[in-house]
Amino acid sequence: MVRARLRAADDWDMALLCVTLLCAALDEPCTADLCGRWSGHWEDCLTGHNEPLRATFTPCGDCRYRVVFSGRFFAVLPFRYAVTLDVVGREGDKVLLAGESQLPFFGTFTYRASATPCRFIADYSSCRYQGRFVLCR
Repeated sequence: MVRARLRAADDWDMALLCVTLLCAALDEPCTADLCGRWSGHWEDCLTGHNEPLRATFTPCGDCRYRVVFSGRFFAVLPFRYAVTLDVVGREGDKVLLAGESQLPFFGTFTYRASATPCRFIADYSSCRYQGRFVLCR
C-alpha cells in the first residue's frame, strides 16, 4: 500500500514536471529577433510629407532594443537619433514595443510600435508632430 502511494506521488510529480516543461517550451522569449538593419520610410500624418528612413536595431538587455534612426527631413536636412524601445507585449505573431525620446528643438516623442521579424510599424507623436515609421528588412 505504501509503495502504491509512492508510485502515485511519483506519477503526479512526473505529470507536473511534464506540464511545466511544456508550458516553458511554449512560452516565447520576451524579444523577437529584430536585430540588424531595416529600411523604409517615415510619414508625417498632419502634412502627408514622407521621406526614406533607415534603422539599426541592437538588443540592449532583456526585452529592450536600442534603435538608431536616420533619414532626411524636407529631402535636404539629415537626421540621426537613437531611442530605446521596450517590448511591452505580444499580439499574435507581433511584438509590441514602446519608448520615448527627447529630440533637441523638437520636443519629447513617444513611440508605439508592432514588429514581426520582417516588418516594423511605429506611430510617433509629440506636442507638434504625429506620424508613422514603416520599415522592412
